[in-house]
Amino acid sequence: MARLYEMCNEIDSEDILLDREDLTEEEKEKLFSAMKEEGVIKRKPKRKPKRYVAGIAAAAALAIIITPNVSANAAYAMSQIPILGNVIKMITVREYNYDSERFEAKIKEAQLVQEEVVENDMDSAVKEQTEESLQTINEDIGAMTDRLIAQFEADVELGESYGGVYMEPQVVTDTDTWFTIRIVVTQVAGSGSEYEYFYHIDKTTGKIASLKDLFVDGADYMTPISEDIKKQMREKMAEDENLYYWVDDEMTEWNFKSIKEDQNFYLNEDGQIVICFDEYEVAPGYMGLVQFTIDNSVVSDILKTNR
Repeated sequence: MARLYEMCNEIDSEDILLDREDLTEEEKEKLFSAMKEEGVIKRKPKRKPKRYVAGIAAAAALAIIITPNVSANAAYAMSQIPILGNVIKMITVREYNYDSERFEAKIKEAQLVQEEVVENDMDSAVKEQTEESLQTINEDIGAMTDRLIAQFEADVELGESYGGVYMEPQVVTDTDTWFTIRIVVTQVAGSGSEYEYFYHIDKTTGKIASLKDLFVDGADYMTPISEDIKKQMREKMAEDENLYYWVDDEMTEWNFKSIKEDQNFYLNEDGQIVICFDEYEVAPGYMGLVQFTIDNSVVSDILKTNR
């Protein structure tokens, strides 16, 4: 589940060329000089992740220009530089803002697009499936945005109370195999409520994914994750008296028993699963949105190897 840029950071374009024993010193120097002039290769320290990814894409494009001037061996060395394939990006397509003495709205509608940075050998079926999945997600986000705006405008028209609605999208996971967008919606009407939507794309298949897709087929992932969450709840409450979760409550019907098959989650920067709950799902409202990070050791024996 390592990020693509983490993989790239471990591979320096210069290091790849130096490791190619079948390149002559003259060819190496000529290739280095051309790439340095274009700003593709720089000496240490290495670039920050985003700049380095751009450098790799530039290196791939530059190969077309400089390869005729060096040998076939140099061309092969250039082909070993990682090349980015299709990239999913989030863009804001609509912003709805309203502000009065009694009502306020700040709504951002995001859409996902697939960009092909450099042509590669990615399966065309995966590209087509990705486009289909993005269209489905975009339609769902658009419909949700329309509902929020319509409800808000109806409340404003009535003008009988105070209220606000806020919608903020964010990319929380973007690796070489996985993409997740998180949308937080906050509604204020007397009291407030906050909830989240998560949309996942498995980049290896292009399909819309869920929590179960992280695990081998048929694996019982719900039990170990649920038990770990209960353990964390008890530990957190023991450490901080201000925290409270419904785990050992006298009102047993409130107690958390298990995550859902369609449980909200995302993958953090360390590749760990973060389980997310809306307000009032597993704790009183004052606790807000609740998250639990699942250590990889809890599910390591059932995780798919390509995650």
